[in-house]
Amino acid sequence: MKKKSELIIGMTAVLCAGIMSVSMAAETEALTEAAPVETEALTETVSAETEALTEAAVSAEADIPEVIKLNIEGLEEPMEIQNTAELNIAAVSVETLDEEHIDITMKSSDGLTYEFKNVRYVEVVRPELVVQGSFAYIKYTSLVSGEEKNVGQTGELTYEEPAELFAVDDVYIREEPDSDSEILGVISRGDSIEVLGETADYFNVKKDDVVGYSVRKCVSEDEQEAIAAVKAEEAAREAIRIAQEEAARQAAAQQAAAARSSRGSSSKGGSSVYETGRQKFDDCDGSGHGYYEITYSDGSTRYEEY
Repeated sequence: MKKKSELIIGMTAVLCAGIMSVSMAAETEALTEAAPVETEALTETVSAETEALTEAAVSAEADIPEVIKLNIEGLEEPMEIQNTAELNIAAVSVETLDEEHIDITMKSSDGLTYEFKNVRYVEVVRPELVVQGSFAYIKYTSLVSGEEKNVGQTGELTYEEPAELFAVDDVYIREEPDSDSEILGVISRGDSIEVLGETADYFNVKKDDVVGYSVRKCVSEDEQEAIAAVKAEEAAREAIRIAQEEAARQAAAQQAAAARSSRGSSSKGGSSVYETGRQKFDDCDGSGHGYYEITYSDGSTRYEEY
C-alpha cells in the first residue's frame, strides 16, 4: 500500500505541475497579446498630446496681430499701427483728450499693459509698435516736420544697483521726466553720471546732490564717446574763437579807416567796444532752452540764456 500511495502522490504532483505549466503559458500569452494593445494606446495618447501642443503653439502664434487698429473719435477710419514688435496684444482702448491728442492703452494676452500718453495723433504717419531695451514705443513719421519720432510707454524701471553713464552733450537735470519740468541743475558734456533708473525717454540721474531726470539721447554708457564729444566741442569752440578774432580785427581795421576818413570824428555810440560774435548753444533735450556766447572787440566774453 505504501508504494501505491507514493505512486498516486507522484502522479498528482505531475498533474499539478502540468496544470501550472498550462496556466502560466496562458497568462504569458495573454500578457503578450495585451502588450501591443497597451503600447498602441500609449502611442496614441502621446501623439494626441503632441498634436494638441502643436495646435496650441500655432494658435498662440496666430493670436499675435500684424496690425493694431485704433478707433479714434472723429475719424472715419481706424488708425492702423504695424505690430513690428510682434507683441501679443489682445485688447486696445483709446481715450480722446482733445482734437489732436489721445491716450492709448494696450493689453497683451499674458497680462502686460502698455500705456502711451498724450499722443498727437493728427501728425502720425506710418506708425509702428517697436521694442527697444525694456520699453515699447510707437515710432512714426511726423506729418509736420517729416522727421521720425517716438512715443515711449509710460512707467519707470528702477535699477537694483546704480550704473555709471557719461554725458555726450550738455543737458539739464529736470525735476520730472518732462521737457517742461523745473530745471534742477546742468550736466556738462563728458561728466560721469550716477544712473538710478530709466523711463522710455529719460534716465533717473544723480549728479553730486541733485537727483532728477535727463534725456536719454544725451547720455551714453561709452566713456570714449563722451571723451570724443568733449574734444569735438573744444575744437569747435577754438574754430569759433579764431573766426571771431579775425572778424574783430577786420572790424577794428574798418573802424580805424572810417575814423581816419572822418578826420578823427568819434565813433557812433561813443564806445570803442562792440559785439563781434554771437554763438548759440541749444540744450540737447529739445526744450528750446540754451544760451548765447557773446564776444566783444576787446576779447571779453559774456553768456546770455534764452
